[in-house]
Amino acid sequence: MLVRVQELLKKYNKKVWVLYNDDGSDKIFCRYFSNNLNSSTICFVTDTKIFLLVNALDEQNIESFKKNNKDIVSIMYSSNKELSVAVEEVIAKLNFPKDIALSYSTMNDTNVDILTHGEYVYLSKLLKAPYKKYGKKVSFSSAEKIIYEIASRRTDKQINRLKILADITDEILDTTFKEIKCGMTEKEIVSLTNEVTDKIMKDVINNRNLGIIGFNMAWANCPIVLTGVNLAKGGHSLPSDKKLIKGDTIYFDFGIKGVFSDQEVLYTDMQRMGYALKKNETKAPKSVQKVFDTLVNSIEDGIDELKPGVKAYVIDNVVRQKILKAGFPDYMHATGHPVGLKVHDIGAIISLKTSKRANLEIIENCIYTLEPRVNIANGGSIEEMILATKFGGIPLCKKQTKIYLVK
Repeated sequence: MLVRVQELLKKYNKKVWVLYNDDGSDKIFCRYFSNNLNSSTICFVTDTKIFLLVNALDEQNIESFKKNNKDIVSIMYSSNKELSVAVEEVIAKLNFPKDIALSYSTMNDTNVDILTHGEYVYLSKLLKAPYKKYGKKVSFSSAEKIIYEIASRRTDKQINRLKILADITDEILDTTFKEIKCGMTEKEIVSLTNEVTDKIMKDVINNRNLGIIGFNMAWANCPIVLTGVNLAKGGHSLPSDKKLIKGDTIYFDFGIKGVFSDQEVLYTDMQRMGYALKKNETKAPKSVQKVFDTLVNSIEDGIDELKPGVKAYVIDNVVRQKILKAGFPDYMHATGHPVGLKVHDIGAIISLKTSKRANLEIIENCIYTLEPRVNIANGGSIEEMILATKFGGIPLCKKQTKIYLVK
């Protein structure tokens, strides 16, 4: 991973990236460099070497990290004065680089806005001191593109685990739809989902030998269930006492949090659409089928375009235009987002070009959702989890290609 970071420094024309970690404050440093350091650590990353300024209290904790990374140069300090001297020595060795990248966001994104304001003030003052002393100039820029690229990419192990969780999520939704009855309220359908989830996940943990040792709902008010006229309220509206009646469409937004035996936590996020059959109906009417088919086809088009290097807004436009050209109103949210380590994970947002994060590129081996919406009464929404590859997207589990029918 450190080799990859150094490659990204070259890609984004950054001479040095400085990270500041104090007792786990920098999650990127902890995840990709070391999570064993408890005191203040300053890390200078260049395309050839990594300099670690480590408090003497952590001297033993750095040994294994140094052993596994030959390009590490560690400098111990015991006081603020010694730290200032060490900072000056490293900056001098780097020939006073004119630009230093720091871990903050220019896009109002908390995932990469790692330095607090106080940490930024402290670190920037510490770094500026040698420049001021020797009459030189320095400016600071954001390392966010490097962070996005290293943190968006999932490992093969994570991808396989997320495929397992996606299959289970689909199984829960499939089972729930088979048990829904007309006359149930949205809140009652939520309770049913909770019961089905609990039953299936206990079987997963106790009998299926998949390495999953714990679970929870993916977010606090999960699942979101809306029916009929409530589909026009918007995707994040809470379920109500409205009853499912014949002729209603049904919308599910659901995900699970899976805990694996090595304590890794991963998340899913999927949506499914159904229809409550009227008397003598054997299939959804044309108006509902049009909504469903438009959603399915728009997602298919988006999957084809989900390739590394493509700007995220390009995919949003492909999917969104399919909805609009079918005569449906625009939806007031992003078409997709990264998912995996969190429900809304770090990376490019598949949204309108006016969104800064939509101008980021799709990253290979990142998993994104595609979730277009027909935002009308008796409308619908489908959300699929898609792995980005150089040849286009690959769904993590079987896609919804037929509308669920409730009798």
